[in-house]
Amino acid sequence: MINFFSLSDHQRLVDLPGYGFAKVPLAVKKKWNQQLERYLQYRESLRGLVMLMDIRHPLTEPDRQMLGWAVTASMPVHILLTKADKLKRGPAQSTLLSVREELSTQSELISVQLFSSLKRHGVDTLGRQLNHWLTDSSVFDDAPGYGEDG
Repeated sequence: MINFFSLSDHQRLVDLPGYGFAKVPLAVKKKWNQQLERYLQYRESLRGLVMLMDIRHPLTEPDRQMLGWAVTASMPVHILLTKADKLKRGPAQSTLLSVREELSTQSELISVQLFSSLKRHGVDTLGRQLNHWLTDSSVFDDAPGYGEDG
């Protein structure tokens, strides 16, 4: 399932709930993977990808696959290590540094942060990242009704 949320006439937030965890037949997962890979590689208006990873289980195989597609497409990725409140500060920081280090060789387009919706930790940082992507003037370059005359 893909959920689309309209932010404006020319902007949408796209959500893939439970990607990687859906209990569906392998053939269905393969088809989803093909569609998702094509979407990430060829959807020119896509400005970035926010990936949610449980801090206790980061970088699963589906996560790595999605990151590979994004890197191939030169797509900026912002990773939220969710449920950061489930770990003490030291182990949470250690996981953050470990994930950052592992991904540092893949692309400078990947950023990682701690996140807890329960404690609202990291909400402002995520908001700034989304705002950056959504207010980038290049988002509007090809949109009808925008430009120097629009």
